[in-house]
Amino acid sequence: MEDLDEQRWSAVLRRDASFDGHFVYAVASTGVVCRPGCASRAPRRENVEFFVALRDAEIAGYRACRRCRPDQDAPRDAALDAVITLCRRLEDDTTTDLASFAAEVGYSERHLRRRFREVTGVTVGAYVRTILAQRARESLPTSTAVTDVVYESGFGSNRAFYEHGAHRLGMTPRNYRAGAEGERIALTSLLTSLGVVVVAATARGVCAIRIGEDLAQLEEEVAREFPHATLERDDEGLSHVVALVAHVARGRGVATSLPLDLRGTAFQVRVWEELRGVARSTTLTYSELAERVGAPTAVRATGSACGANPVALVVPCHRVVRRDGSLGGYRWGLEVKQALLSAERECPSP
Repeated sequence: MEDLDEQRWSAVLRRDASFDGHFVYAVASTGVVCRPGCASRAPRRENVEFFVALRDAEIAGYRACRRCRPDQDAPRDAALDAVITLCRRLEDDTTTDLASFAAEVGYSERHLRRRFREVTGVTVGAYVRTILAQRARESLPTSTAVTDVVYESGFGSNRAFYEHGAHRLGMTPRNYRAGAEGERIALTSLLTSLGVVVVAATARGVCAIRIGEDLAQLEEEVAREFPHATLERDDEGLSHVVALVAHVARGRGVATSLPLDLRGTAFQVRVWEELRGVARSTTLTYSELAERVGAPTAVRATGSACGANPVALVVPCHRVVRRDGSLGGYRWGLEVKQALLSAERECPSP
């Protein structure tokens, strides 16, 4: 069976107007976004990116085609409307029964779940957990009891909160309520062939790894990211982390055993978790990564999640490349990315 993007590409080649309203396609070489039925000359496949809605393409920097006018009189996508309505319903009541809602809007629960993931980039369950975490985030600064927040926010237990909510706060609930005052973050650094590497960790795990040439600048960047925390140099306490990170920087070993303490959206966390499963000395494309996280149309968002990766090396976003095999982008510089990939190819075994 053809994957979703290939079905869309076939529709574009046929100029099939029956797909208008189901998706739009953007052409990187022209910066224009069109309907599937647009009469314009067919673009090259490698220049095409698909979006569920026009607004997503516009956010990505594309403009509406003046020929097919996807910004005017666009047919309503009933499934998209259903997903939007479900989002609003869940925001009002996270206990909304999905089967009942699907029947209400005329879809099977399975189809609605699939469409929800295509549109939002996350599952219904992940969306609900994000809502609950956000409620906790808003309640913590003024609440006097974390336990009260857990239940008032809709989590069924403390365990559910700490498994699904607390890690999205990026720090313990009590410290978040205090504006991160008193959070201790240990810092250390090492010199590698890639440059200076700064490692930062809370009591729960590594929260930042930065690569660059200027130690002071990297430390300042970490300080800006955690403005209310107390940063302390602790070379001895992080010696085991440094040893593993140094090994990974040389293209040897893996760092999946390191505990992490990351802040990110539900979608970003899913991308980062998937990246940790990419085998050393192998690569995958941004499209393949998007498919792995269940959001095949969210290629650009997947790339953005890679760019937002707070822990270089440990979450190996350097193993993601473009469809044509070129490196694409890398937060720490393409020379570093190339060096890492080359080192891993030279040392394919742990």
